[in-house]
Amino acid sequence: MYTAFRDILLIKDLTLFKAYILALAIQTVLIHLLEEFGLLSFSVPPFYWLSAMVGGFIFGWGMTLAGGCSSSSYYRVGEGMVGSFVVVVMFIIAAAATSGGALMPLAVMLRSVRIDMGENSATIAHVLGLNPWLLMLFLFLPLAVWLYRSHSSPPQRGWTWKRTGVVLGLVAALAWLASAWSGDFHYGLRMTGPSASLLFYLANGDSNHLNWGVFEIIGIPLGAFLAAQWSHEFQWRAPKPRRLMQQALGGALMGVGAVIAGGCNIGNSLTGLGDRKST
Repeated sequence: MYTAFRDILLIKDLTLFKAYILALAIQTVLIHLLEEFGLLSFSVPPFYWLSAMVGGFIFGWGMTLAGGCSSSSYYRVGEGMVGSFVVVVMFIIAAAATSGGALMPLAVMLRSVRIDMGENSATIAHVLGLNPWLLMLFLFLPLAVWLYRSHSSPPQRGWTWKRTGVVLGLVAALAWLASAWSGDFHYGLRMTGPSASLLFYLANGDSNHLNWGVFEIIGIPLGAFLAAQWSHEFQWRAPKPRRLMQQALGGALMGVGAVIAGGCNIGNSLTGLGDRKST
C-alpha cells in the first residue's frame, strides 16, 4: 500500500494504485453482498476524527522511516530482510504499549474527541445520508470506467495490476468470512490489533488473545517465505546500522500511530473503507 501511493508522487506511476482501487471495489461489493445474506455484520465505531488525523500523521511518518508499511514489513520478513524484521518487532511492541500499556492513556485521550451518530453508525453513507449501494455506485462506477480505459502496463516480472487487484480483492473479502466463521469479531485484513494480541499472548499466555488476526499475521511471512523460495528470490539482507536504527524508529512510530488511528493503512484504506468507515 505504501508503494502504491509513493509511486504516484515520486515516479508518477499509477500501476499499484490501480490494483488497490480494483481490490477495494471487489472487496466492498462482495462483503456488502455477504451482509445482505446475513453472513456478515459490520460494527462501526464512532468517528474519532482527532485520533484519526494524529494517528495517521504518526503512522505516515513512521512508514517513511521504515521504508514500507506494516503489511509490507511482515511479508518482507519472509523474503529474508533483517531490517523488516526489526520493523515488525518494534511495531508489535509499540502497538501493544499503545493499546494496553504505558501509552494507552494517550490513545484514550485522543479518542475522547469524537462524533457520535446516534443510532446510526459512523459510516460515510450515513454521514452523507445515502444508501450504501448508491454510494458504492457513485464511487466505483467512474473508477471502473477509468480502470477499463487504462493502458496495460508494459511486460514485467510478476503479476499484472489487474490480476493483483482481483486476487487481493477476493482474499480481502474471504478474510471477512474467515474472521466471522472463526468466532472472531467480523473484520477483514488487519495488522495492528493482531500484532498487539500476539505480544499479549506471548507475555501472559492467555489464549483469549489468540484470534483469527493473530494467525493471519503469522501466515503472511510464512506465505512470503514459501513464495520467495519457489521463485528463488529468498536472500538474507541486512541494512547498515544507521539505516537499521531508522527502521526501528519507523516501526515504533507505526505501532503507536496505527493504534491511535484505529488501524494501519491496510486496516483503514482497504478493510475500513470496505465497510465505509468515516475514520
